[in-house]
Formats: sequence, structure tokens, C-alpha cells
Amino acid sequence: MDPTSNVDEEVNIAGWEIGEFKAYVTEHSYGDNTYSRFIFSIQLKRPMLSSFVKNVLPVIVITTISLLTFFISPQNFSQRIGLGVTTLMSATTFHLALLSGIPPIGYLTLADRMMLSIYTIFLYNLLVSVYIMKLVDTKKAEEAQKFNKKAAKILPILIIALLIIQLTI
Repeated sequence: MDPTSNVDEEVNIAGWEIGEFKAYVTEHSYGDNTYSRFIFSIQLKRPMLSSFVKNVLPVIVITTISLLTFFISPQNFSQRIGLGVTTLMSATTFHLALLSGIPPIGYLTLADRMMLSIYTIFLYNLLVSVYIMKLVDTKKAEEAQKFNKKAAKILPILIIALLIIQLTI
């Protein structure tokens, strides 16, 4: 906390680090009259380690579990799809929990953008699993195995592309 802010050192907002305080007065017009307006702002930020552990690590774990489908035999497509759907529901529930911790805002947060990327990976995973299921159903197990290997090789490219998009937005 800024020692020149004249705010008690014991001021605390649970889960947040208090940064700089700003207070100033401006003039603002309301209709035909001008009034003074007092503006007070506080910079808040989350501690880095706890933010990572609470907000990013669970998503990494859920996504990693989802990606294990590429190691499940194409013939076991029901397990593949079950795992994909279950992890998608877990990620959606986690996203809703993340959103409950911040006030409603009219723009995408970092968490929103991160989760959109995760949903893209899950969609890719489910599309691959459904296509493999179709191949296995039509007795093309060898082709399903080859497609699974190709899809697994494309996955890192997709993840890198999504990371680049995240960093440029």
C-alpha cells in the first residue's frame, strides 16, 4: 500500500492486493448546470501465485484430462466421448465459478478469453472423437487409428495458435 495515501495500513480486501489510491475533483455538466464531481479509485490486483493456483491450474488439469482421449483406442469411442463431455461440463462449471468472483462487466476478461480457448480445444476433441466413432461404426478401424494420430499431431498447432491469439488480444 502506498504510504502517502493516508489510508490505514490495516485496510484489507480478502483475496486482493491493494495498490495505488487516486482521488481528484473534476467538473461535470448535468443539463445546463456544472457541478463538481469527486472521484476516488483504488487499484486492486490479485496475488500472482494464488491466482494461478485458483484460476489457471484447475483449467490446465481439466484440459489435460480431456486430452487423454487421444490415448484411448478409437474402438473405445464411448469412453472418449464420455471423457470429452464430462471435462467440458467441468470446465463450464469452473468458468461459471470464475465469473461469480467478479462483478458483471461488459467486456471479455482474461478468464473469459482463456475459457473460450479451452472450449475451442474441447470442441476439437469432441469433433475428432465423433468422426472416429463414425469411422469405427463403418468398420474403418485402421483409418480411425490414422486419423487419431493426425489429429493428435494437429493439437499442439491448435494450442499454439490459441496462445498467440490470447497474447495479441
